[in-house]
Amino acid sequence: MKNIVLAAAVATALSSVPMGAFAASPNNDVAQIREQLEGLMKRVDKLEQENTELKQENESLKASDEKLQANDEYLKSEARGLRKESAQQAVEVAKTKGTDWAGKVTVTGDMRYRYEYISDDTLSSPTGVPTADRYRDRIRARLAVTAKATDNLTVGIGMTTTENSDPRSGNQSLTGVFSKKAFDLDLAYFDWKFARWGNLIGGKMKQPFVKPGQSLFWDNDITPEGLALGFQSGMFFGTAYNYWLTEISGAENTRTADTMLHGAQFGVRMPMGASSLMLEAHYYDLSAAVGRAPFYNNSANNNTVTGAAPGVLVYDYEVISLGAEFSTMFGALPFTVWAEAAENQDPSDENRAWGAGFLFGKASNNKTWEAGVAYQKVEKDALFAQLIDSDFAGGFSDNEGFVFRGAYTPVKNWTLNATYFLNKRNAEVANGALQTDVDYDRLQLDFNVKF
Repeated sequence: MKNIVLAAAVATALSSVPMGAFAASPNNDVAQIREQLEGLMKRVDKLEQENTELKQENESLKASDEKLQANDEYLKSEARGLRKESAQQAVEVAKTKGTDWAGKVTVTGDMRYRYEYISDDTLSSPTGVPTADRYRDRIRARLAVTAKATDNLTVGIGMTTTENSDPRSGNQSLTGVFSKKAFDLDLAYFDWKFARWGNLIGGKMKQPFVKPGQSLFWDNDITPEGLALGFQSGMFFGTAYNYWLTEISGAENTRTADTMLHGAQFGVRMPMGASSLMLEAHYYDLSAAVGRAPFYNNSANNNTVTGAAPGVLVYDYEVISLGAEFSTMFGALPFTVWAEAAENQDPSDENRAWGAGFLFGKASNNKTWEAGVAYQKVEKDALFAQLIDSDFAGGFSDNEGFVFRGAYTPVKNWTLNATYFLNKRNAEVANGALQTDVDYDRLQLDFNVKF
């Protein structure tokens, strides 16, 4: 390349010199040509050097570009990987959160369809003609959510159907030309397990105490309101509670003490080989109740009252009850026998109650059944009648009679029940005077499904 450029430069220099000049002064012309050639050669060398430097810079830039392209592809690949990994982690986190939530929250519920027949001879028209027997279909639906807020704190919220917010019933009669049915707050509580042996419950809660067998001294649908302290240690258990019945506010010169229910239970469960024996003692007391009417639907349910209807309570209810339950196996089937007795310490008469019964089998798993019989007698002021079972004798005190039960579970969580109440109302006293008892019969056929 350099030689080609030099030859071109010589030819250019020679062509620029007149032919006559060579003849006149050849030495001077040659010197000039030589100088021009040397200058041209220097320029050519410089150009070649610059060209070489440019090539080197170009190669360096090319290598840098290739490296940048490689880095770019690597970064793109890493970004794709990170996005994929992030998406997978998000899915795993969502799964973990879902699993964590599902592990902390439990939803339960049940639905019952009931056919009911009632024959109550205490009911009559103004002319004294007995009221016709009653036939009706009823539904009850309940839904409850419990959430484990912390390792030792549980919160529960529950709803139930009800008629007029009846504290002793979640039933809704099928009537009202297909009207909508009320669905009310039934549970709203916290349960704080503050120690291995104890817990504190607050709010509107399930009954925290133990009842022997199929006891009817407390209606199963009652969800008391207030605070309860429970303990469990080995064979021993117990509960102390403080419940509000009515909250009253008024002028300073009026009686504003709240009517409350205080109580406590203590019991023991003793293993006896394959059997067990449970013994319990229970006490409750109404405060600020005498001279008051802490009644649902303005009915004392046969407790003694005085004054204009609905009247006010004459007695306090300082009730002591004792209960026992013996459970064993009769062949391959469970068998339970139970008994309880109660006495109100305030009145001196019509102040005792007792009940006893047995249950053979247990309708729980598929193709299991149970059958049982119980007898009960509750004198007029033995128990606070707002609490007693609302089906036995219509939910009134001063009663006695039998309860026959049977149930069959064709598949788990689905049970068919039959219950017949063969009772007497006004068993000893009515309106303050002795009276012949009056028949009260009630048949219930239930279709129960729970989840």
